[in-house]
Amino acid sequence: MDKQAALEDEYRLKRKGYEEKEDELINQRDKAVSIIEKVQNRSHYYLKNDISDKDILMKGHRQAERMKENVFEFESTNESLEKLARNIEKLDEVYYRKLRELNEFQRKGEDSDVNNEF
Repeated sequence: MDKQAALEDEYRLKRKGYEEKEDELINQRDKAVSIIEKVQNRSHYYLKNDISDKDILMKGHRQAERMKENVFEFESTNESLEKLARNIEKLDEVYYRKLRELNEFQRKGEDSDVNNEF
């Protein structure tokens, strides 16, 4: 396997790992929101006819909405997503820098081969 293919394989493997971690965090966040929404919907369905004070239902609804907002604003998840985004960005920079260096090295090798022929 040549150096460029090895570089590409390493890059793709690392990038895929970062993207999988990112997807996992997003899926966990979405699952938490989904659970809150299910509880919210079921509570409303079962309690709407039994509770005469609709204000209590609205308070519960607002509290569930705040919980969903908190899930999206959860600092450690956001920090982890930001860290993964920075890692992907850094990985991209390193990959393209190494690719340019490899291309320059190969070009210099070709230039020296051409010069040696004359």
